[in-house]
Amino acid sequence: MVTVSLSIDAELALERIHRAMSNRQPIKEKFELSTGYAINIHIEDYSKPLLFTFDNRQIAEHMEETTFECRKGWGYDYIVGKGWNVCAFLESDYTRWYRHPSFIALMQYIESKGLFKNYASKKITYGSSMGGYAAATYTKALSADMSILFNPFSTLNANLAPWETRGIYALYNDWTNEYHDATDGCQATNNYIIYDPTFQLDYLQANRFVKNCRQTTQIKVPGVGHGIPGHLSKIGALDLVVSSIVTDHYLSSESEIFEALKKRRNYIGYHRFMLNRNPQMTEARKQIVMKHCLNMLRKKYPEPRHASFFYRDASDLYAFYDRQTALTFIKKAATLKPDCPKIDKRLNALLIAV
Repeated sequence: MVTVSLSIDAELALERIHRAMSNRQPIKEKFELSTGYAINIHIEDYSKPLLFTFDNRQIAEHMEETTFECRKGWGYDYIVGKGWNVCAFLESDYTRWYRHPSFIALMQYIESKGLFKNYASKKITYGSSMGGYAAATYTKALSADMSILFNPFSTLNANLAPWETRGIYALYNDWTNEYHDATDGCQATNNYIIYDPTFQLDYLQANRFVKNCRQTTQIKVPGVGHGIPGHLSKIGALDLVVSSIVTDHYLSSESEIFEALKKRRNYIGYHRFMLNRNPQMTEARKQIVMKHCLNMLRKKYPEPRHASFFYRDASDLYAFYDRQTALTFIKKAATLKPDCPKIDKRLNALLIAV
């Protein structure tokens, strides 16, 4: 990897953060630190935890054409709303995975200066998927005590993860040089990994943390697939899980969390994933599950004015199972709500596939 020096602007920005923290002064600013990277920091109460967050790949891809002035870091509003402090790292290029030399230089500078080392309260890295990789990788550099990792990647190094089929993500980066293995970064921290063990690729990535990092707690959410924060949010369990960890009440909250996670049985995303992935699902069982999901959709959209949403979501449900039925549903949605970009996009995709 090419060695890159930190820019003067980045050094000045980090110095401002350092001065504010040394004097325990509130700081709420956004700094563009290098090409394509920024920090969005909000610290008000130094007695409260500080969470370091990292954009996931989906956010970085969707935000690629926007400026940093128009966006906040992943989890920023949620964390500030909880009364905690946040230092969010923003990634503008979903192909870089926080591995660009300029970001490496930033983290090495932060670690060498011990920028967050003397922060008195708890320090936690927090991220999902690509952001989970970064949150684990840079835990040591940020002097963090803990990591909260949702469906994290540990590496895309072909020798360490030969089973990983999402290798297209590795094409843009060298996964043999420094920071190529996220498990190296969180050896000395308490790590919480939240993932779906029935999704084989995420299970294998999570298992590398379990094997290589002694202080790792697993929170398993079977049958939903990738994108765990979104799934937990939809079943009303995300805040419970995160808050219990941040406030050191996870053990006392385990039974409550277990009950909350069972709500996924009333979540269509759970049934959709299991229908698609479960090899033991018989045709008769599939029919029962599909009927159950359609009934849930009818309860979700009971009013006639929401019929287009019902047919749109029903089409999504059938897309992997019966594309002809899925096409019938999305055509009905398009008739009820013409010129809707989202519906038109799904209709065109199915017309190509069928």
